[in-house]
Amino acid sequence: MLHHDFITHYAHASAPQRPYPDTPRPETLHDISQMLGRQLAAYSAASQSALAQTLGLPLAQVKALELVVEFNALPTGQLAHLLGISAGGATALINRLEAAGFVRRSRHSLDRRIVVIQPVEEKCAPLLEQRAWIATEVAMLARRFDARDVEAVHAFLEQCVRALRYETQIWLETGVAWQS
Repeated sequence: MLHHDFITHYAHASAPQRPYPDTPRPETLHDISQMLGRQLAAYSAASQSALAQTLGLPLAQVKALELVVEFNALPTGQLAHLLGISAGGATALINRLEAAGFVRRSRHSLDRRIVVIQPVEEKCAPLLEQRAWIATEVAMLARRFDARDVEAVHAFLEQCVRALRYETQIWLETGVAWQS
């Protein structure tokens, strides 16, 4: 199940806040938003399709596995919500993943009524291995930049992911999507 980061709001996260005298150009901020939003989503979807083909799994199963691995444990209803499918569709998908040994079901530790889906690490290892090329690519690209620049990019992306995680938690727990 998604865990709260115990932050009141993602903008108040623990990363160092340094005021800069100049601000980025609006065009740069727009481009970053497009890269992190639409472009990253599009290429991630294409990468998932290629991964599904490589592993010989249906795309829906790869999407579900990546979500379960990322969140480590998800209630069935939240997985259905994330995939945009019905609870019955999620149950059928989970049945197939469980039969193949990729996931296991357990009861939530605080609310025994909730069924939580967890990845089986050894079975999901090939999924993670197929993504190793990303780490190699990042290492190659990082060589072009000063270590401080890479650390700054890391801090920025960490804050972006924290914001997305926070908004996703709100959406899954309340059904209310983030405001634009």
